[in-house]
Amino acid sequence: MDISHMISKWRAESLRGHGMEKESPIRQPARRKLLGGGAALVTGMLGLGFVGKRLGKVEPQPSDVANPSVTVTAPPGAPIELRLYGRNWHIQGEGPRARWARPERGQGQVTFGELLDGPIDSSDLKVGEFYATCTCVNAPFGAGPLAAAFVEHHTLNLTDGTLTGMGTSQGEESTFAIVGGTGRYAGARGSYVARQLPVELGGDGTAELVATITLDGMA
Repeated sequence: MDISHMISKWRAESLRGHGMEKESPIRQPARRKLLGGGAALVTGMLGLGFVGKRLGKVEPQPSDVANPSVTVTAPPGAPIELRLYGRNWHIQGEGPRARWARPERGQGQVTFGELLDGPIDSSDLKVGEFYATCTCVNAPFGAGPLAAAFVEHHTLNLTDGTLTGMGTSQGEESTFAIVGGTGRYAGARGSYVARQLPVELGGDGTAELVATITLDGMA
């Protein structure tokens, strides 16, 4: 049994032991349906080149335009749903590498990776970089639905500015709050579900972020 398999098995067993394993929001059929259809697709809505969705009125397109993009208008403050993909996802922590998979309470770690506008097997357009600091809290009050393994602070460096997020994590997937941004994303708010699979914890080095974001200044 290689070390990656042992680490991955330990993480799964540890989460089950703390009662923190739960159904993935990213994998839920209802979320896939919501993200896959219903709302119109808008190309380059945030100036990043990825595909986002915004609730609003669909503008009719000329019939003679080949493969037209869909233009959407919506009132300021309407939420946008977007999906980003990660590659080269890594984590580094204090102390010997063997401790990263099973950190002690108070131990710090950093996570970083590249952000793409589509899955690795269908697109290699880089639209940003991801950086995070994580502090281990290791469920100090015992197992339960409110318990957390880490407190995380995220920064997404994107083409036209940055998005910042924070929250607690428990396992590979967790929900984080969008607490602000800079540049075009100043005043951003919302939340996102992040699924992170860093290489050092037995993952394949990928990630996926599904966000609902509001930008008050966007018309």
